[in-house]
Amino acid sequence: MSDREPEHNESTDEEVWLDLVARLEHMDAGETSRDGGDRESPAPQEDPGPGQQAGVPGPGPAGSPAERTRAIFENQPLPMTGPRDYAAPEEDEDDGGFTPPEPPPLGSGEPLVVLAWIGALGGPLMLLLFAMLWRGAPLAVVLGTIAVFAGSAAYLLFRLPSHRDENDDGAEV
Repeated sequence: MSDREPEHNESTDEEVWLDLVARLEHMDAGETSRDGGDRESPAPQEDPGPGQQAGVPGPGPAGSPAERTRAIFENQPLPMTGPRDYAAPEEDEDDGGFTPPEPPPLGSGEPLVVLAWIGALGGPLMLLLFAMLWRGAPLAVVLGTIAVFAGSAAYLLFRLPSHRDENDDGAEV
């Protein structure tokens, strides 16, 4: 089986290319057409469009692009508003909505519970850092870190409530 090369008709390709070049040479620099360049200039508008008065230059196709742009943005009924142009709403003293209570400061928890959380979270992290950075750590340091983790986790588990209410689903608002 042999692969056939596509046949090129050089005379047809050349004619198409010359036709395209000839049509593009006759177009003005600012004129573009989407239908293949069959029309050379836009048809003049005789009737005024919606929102235009006869004889008044407007954003119609009669002017240059700069004139049309200027006509669009001149004589606006209201100034344009942007995303930062807003009036702040008037604040009422009490609008009747829910105001949450002030949260307690972060350091106001029980010190023993805070230390237990530090030990429970910091123990495995310290063991990981020892394994990566301090390969020759003494056995006493490693065993001490494991003991701190185990003691902290045991204390936190001991502090959990031992019974659960039958009507309580655990959700708290």
